[in-house]
Amino acid sequence: MRVGIPKAYFYYAYKPFVEAFCQGLGIQVEISGDTDQETLKQGNLACVDEACLPVKVMCGHVKKLADCCDAIVLPRIMNTEYGESICPKVAGAADLAAAAGVEDKLIFTDPLYLHDRKKLEKALWKACKKLGVRRMDFKVNFLNALLTQEMALKGLDEEGYDYKVFLAGHCYNIYDSFINMDLINKLHGMKIGVVTEERVPREEKDNGLAYTDLMKKPYWSFFVNNFGSMEALRKKGIDGIVYLSSFSCGTDSFTVEMLKNNLKGLPLLVLKLDEQRGEAGFDTRLEAFAEVLKGRRQA
Repeated sequence: MRVGIPKAYFYYAYKPFVEAFCQGLGIQVEISGDTDQETLKQGNLACVDEACLPVKVMCGHVKKLADCCDAIVLPRIMNTEYGESICPKVAGAADLAAAAGVEDKLIFTDPLYLHDRKKLEKALWKACKKLGVRRMDFKVNFLNALLTQEMALKGLDEEGYDYKVFLAGHCYNIYDSFINMDLINKLHGMKIGVVTEERVPREEKDNGLAYTDLMKKPYWSFFVNNFGSMEALRKKGIDGIVYLSSFSCGTDSFTVEMLKNNLKGLPLLVLKLDEQRGEAGFDTRLEAFAEVLKGRRQA
């Protein structure tokens, strides 16, 4: 049986676990490959117009796998930390893909709570039984994959550049070079390195929330990761923030406003991403931001 994995959404965050788990079990895996214009075209055909760019890209990757795979892994991830939530469109990815006509190939239907190892193991075992995996093989490789994920060096913290900025946003916007129009390499060409939220310890992120002046802790994991990281990285001397935001993303709109209200002099560049891909304007704004960083350094 050939199992397909869309290179979208949380694939970028949990790639070490996915690869170690599948390889250990000897599962024949087909990764959908890098996003391209055809991926977006197929995703547009499979989605409602109002869907954000990452949703359309995800559906495009699923459609790409539909013809060459017997089953498709698209987990129904509900949260990553206890008491927090993620984007409802990510949590509902399986339902969105089912609407694209591949419901019979989806092998993950149960909700996954990544903060709870027992619930995660139970849900994965239920899916693996459908693939004929033995219980002992599953147990050994599940534990090995957890360790691989924990030990993997995730995110970016680049040295050797004239400037360093906090690159904020959802992981699938940051690491998909088609979605972000090769942003990281463009920044490198302007002598700007990046650091991402994965390199900030969870404890430092939680401490950073003290600067929000909110009555209670926000329940979006995405907000906690990005706002908390900004406060932690500010103390380490970053030069600015580049925020990648999907057009019509609800969690982005809230997070961006909170960042704006707590910049304390840090330059912020918010780049909106959609399928129109206006690269000329995108590049012009990057160049202007680079000039701002240069001017601040010389002041």
